[in-house]
Amino acid sequence: MDRYSNLGFYNLVKVTCAFSVGVALVLNSFTSLRGDGGGPFEVLLLSFLIILGFFKVIERYKFNFIPLIAIIYLLVIMAPITFLNLYFDQMGSSTRTLFALCFGAFVGFIIANTNLVEQKYIAQGGASVLIVSFFLAIYLEIDFSNLQRLLFLSDNPNQIALYSLSMIFLISWSIENKILLAIFNFFALGYGFFALSDSFFFSIIIIICFVFFGLLIRGKAFSLLMIFWALLFVLIYVLIFPENEILENIIYFWQNADEGGGRLALALNGILAYLESPIFGHGAGAFSGVDIPMMRFEAHNTPIDFLTMGGIPLVIIVYAPFFLAAKELLLDSKYFILGILISLMFFSFFHFIGRHPIFWFVWGYSISIFMHYKNFNRRKLCAE
Repeated sequence: MDRYSNLGFYNLVKVTCAFSVGVALVLNSFTSLRGDGGGPFEVLLLSFLIILGFFKVIERYKFNFIPLIAIIYLLVIMAPITFLNLYFDQMGSSTRTLFALCFGAFVGFIIANTNLVEQKYIAQGGASVLIVSFFLAIYLEIDFSNLQRLLFLSDNPNQIALYSLSMIFLISWSIENKILLAIFNFFALGYGFFALSDSFFFSIIIIICFVFFGLLIRGKAFSLLMIFWALLFVLIYVLIFPENEILENIIYFWQNADEGGGRLALALNGILAYLESPIFGHGAGAFSGVDIPMMRFEAHNTPIDFLTMGGIPLVIIVYAPFFLAAKELLLDSKYFILGILISLMFFSFFHFIGRHPIFWFVWGYSISIFMHYKNFNRRKLCAE
């Protein structure tokens, strides 16, 4: 770093770049502003990631090349299968999906090699967009009874929910200041609530359960007692007044989540499609169906969709970092962040989220978290 003539300017550019990565990341959720099929926000995100990677190259940063496994598998195994199936008119094969996965894997590689300082600025950049969009939503839809899932931002409410949950994870890991942490998470949570996604609400319940678990482990009996009595009163109210709206809303959310049995049919047909090519899958695309497999439908279940595309190796490559990070967070008693990560994994079982860059941000963060604890434990052993 001594060889740079203007170190202050250099660091300013690098910080601005990391902040801009976070801004571009959340802007990717605004699909109705970018047009169908992508647009400038993806180019913006890719540009800032390349610049961030360039900074690391000139600093002679020692890259962690483990995340390259995903890129190698996509290019060496999945890409040839995809092009071969396209040549033979395999229904459901898609180069667009292949490109999205390669883009995501590159994102994951760069993010897995960011440090805590860069991750902090990425979280701040993403949070700034969430705050602006939160107030924009209130300004444009002041009548909350007519607030229709932030359609001016995204045509898919579950996409908004995904970005909300993922940003809560990124923020909670990266931001140490408790006041900023509370403010950023408030707006990220509010952003997700606007989407009115059933999977989002179930994910929030999972996070709350992990928070309760943390309280229990730490022996905060008074807090647990208060929570117990609050839940007991809610249960009593539901039982005494069976016609109340709470019970009706629970039933409504359950029916919407299942979509008349459609999700189960898509999942089962996705598994059948996978079994037709159980080793390496069918390449990138959508191979489930409502009635039979291979009808160009996604299974709306990320593990199953990845099975159909890349087989068991792809699922292991994608989900192993989540479990490794979860193990480290559990050992370090980071129950809130652990709950968010588990809730995201739960969320992925109800939607295919592998095309979204933010999914690969969480993937990259998970690798970074695992390596952080691994290096920390190694330094601890050397000190002893």
